[in-house]
Amino acid sequence: MAIQRPTTDAGPEGNARLRALDSLQLMDTPPEERFDRITRMAREVFSVPIAAVNLLDDEHLFNKSPQPQGRMRWPRNQTFCNVTVQQQDLVVVPDARQDPRLGSLPDVVSGRGVRFYAGRPLSVPNGQRVGTLCLYDVRPRTLDEAERRTLDELGRWAERELQDSAELDRAHEVQQALLPRALRGNRLRTGRHLHALPQRRRRLLHLAGTPGRLDLTLVDVMGKGTAAALMAATIRSAVRAAPAGDPADVLNSVAGTLLEDLDVTGILATAIQATIHTGNGEITYADAGHGLSRIVGPDGNHTRLPAGGLPLGVGEPNSWAAIPARLEPGHTLICFTDGLLDLYGGTLQALGHMADIVHEAKDPASVMKNSGNSPPACVRTMTSQPSPYAGPFSTHELPDSDFDRGHGPVHRQTSAISLRVFPS
Repeated sequence: MAIQRPTTDAGPEGNARLRALDSLQLMDTPPEERFDRITRMAREVFSVPIAAVNLLDDEHLFNKSPQPQGRMRWPRNQTFCNVTVQQQDLVVVPDARQDPRLGSLPDVVSGRGVRFYAGRPLSVPNGQRVGTLCLYDVRPRTLDEAERRTLDELGRWAERELQDSAELDRAHEVQQALLPRALRGNRLRTGRHLHALPQRRRRLLHLAGTPGRLDLTLVDVMGKGTAAALMAATIRSAVRAAPAGDPADVLNSVAGTLLEDLDVTGILATAIQATIHTGNGEITYADAGHGLSRIVGPDGNHTRLPAGGLPLGVGEPNSWAAIPARLEPGHTLICFTDGLLDLYGGTLQALGHMADIVHEAKDPASVMKNSGNSPPACVRTMTSQPSPYAGPFSTHELPDSDFDRGHGPVHRQTSAISLRVFPS
């Protein structure tokens, strides 16, 4: 039988849920990389053809992050997530054709031919369930206990992003209230960055070099204010204290050291730890939910370094593995936090702009030269390239700086570094 119109949005409780959803200001907004990276990872981890972050009002489901891209709006009572958003726990449906609640849905009897579904309700800090993180497959299957835990952890990551949306909107309200009356409502905003609000540093960008080798650390703590800044400093100390080893060993050591701190605070952090051998361009890296590293070729074409694990605070210690890559002569490795995407619209389409910038930067400033016995090469950093959205940005001259030192409010949201190996 068909699912009936939901009753959870009737009365005071339903009104409170809709107010919580409205406060996020995310319904019918364009895709954002901070959600897309979660759904991309969900597809990869669970080997499913479809994953999505959805938001539900009283009548519609809005697909905030569809993987792959597709239809964005659906009648709520024709969706799997209509059931999930009314539950407190995971909903796992091994075969929708055999489920009396779902068997007559359009997505089952026609459309995408969905058989398997798993959904995790997403709540905001006041406990209101406003959306879902969902997996879909066209074949029957189920999730074991480890997979259920992973989906729950990915859901917690998505909730952290929803919480950041709420905090930024509340900060904007406070900021507006403190302005002189004549200026209220006239503040400029770029993406979701508030120009007049200083942000405490919550990123770690560190580059250390020895002859023939560079070790790169890029960490982005999810959250704002003092708590995120304190955790960034704590992660910085843990990275420096980690025994020397391959990048996966470093991330696993940091996760083990901070296991209790990350669990108690509920703070998550994405990270990439990489070793670049400057003589032959070999790269070994471990990725904790970062997924924003690219190699740009001399022709401007770019490829993604695949993400290999969940963020710190979500993934369990010893869950990260080393991944090999290679940086050929004339190719450039660029690593950045997601604030850089906001300078170009907030989605992965921004990567084309960044690839062009890297490709056109013919004479970047030298940072470090290889002094080993391997074939001569140098590693350089890009500087002072323009952004069509928010003025100039720069990647920052390391190795002696741990945090980005950009000028202007957007820069304080962003860390990036670009390394190129040139033949002599």
